Amino acid sequence: MSMSYYEIKPETLRSNLEFIRQEIGRFQQAHDELNNKPDESRSDDADTLLRGYSRVLNELKALIRHDYDVENNKTPFSEDTPLGRNKYWGDYGTNKIEAEEFFEKFFSKTNCDLIILRPPYVYGEYNYAQRESFIFEHLENNRLIIIPNKGELRLQFIYSTDLANIIVKLIESNTEEVCIFNVGNKEGVTIKEWINYCERVVGKKGKVIEYDYKSKNRRERDFFPFFDYDNVLNVNRIKKIYSIETDFEKGLKNAYKWYCDNKKSIVFKEEVRRNEIEIVKEEI
Repeated sequence: MSMSYYEIKPETLRSNLEFIRQEIGRFQQAHDELNNKPDESRSDDADTLLRGYSRVLNELKALIRHDYDVENNKTPFSEDTPLGRNKYWGDYGTNKIEAEEFFEKFFSKTNCDLIILRPPYVYGEYNYAQRESFIFEHLENNRLIIIPNKGELRLQFIYSTDLANIIVKLIESNTEEVCIFNVGNKEGVTIKEWINYCERVVGKKGKVIEYDYKSKNRRERDFFPFFDYDNVLNVNRIKKIYSIETDFEKGLKNAYKWYCDNKKSIVFKEEVRRNEIEIVKEEI
């Protein structure tokens, strides 16, 4: 693989990836703290800063997920599955598709190779997205966990360190001019299985409410950190190059340790908390 412009050392990449995750977390925290304040209590400068944080976060997050046409194709999605706008990610997803097309066109005119990685949900230490931390917090504080429907939709994850190691491996490998890889754990898990893993890590059993949100004219993200669709990728192509995978429970243990050390600085979304209270009143 050509590295004409500069050479990236693996140890530098690993440390920088960790730094980037920390910075995304700080941006997310600052954004949430401003966003949770009543509109009338924010100054004009604060509103300007909030809009700036939102733009930066949207750009950073665009780097870590891709948008398959999930409404018209079946899982597991392969690298050859058609891409397209869907109702879940909207412009956020189509912007990533356009970015990928731009990079392919740009790098075709250079002597550098292009590697495109399409991960599902990334988890681990410094996770700015309130997913596993959301469940950890609910378990520790005996909060009811509301899940969409029966909790049978399937999710796929990749541990952040595994993703970093895959990047390093590909940089060190000889690849074609343009390579596209789905990257993720070999197997997906259901929502209920994911929560069970989190329970084992925390050492505490939670109480789950199965909620038919559509009949109540609600959206799944009103109370839960994932959209209601199966997000599982075919990762056979990358596994031929790099097959090492962190045990899911071990990765969650590392994530929980980080959560315990940093939970005082995590600002959970007030709107979600209010929605949960309303839903519990409806259901109980």
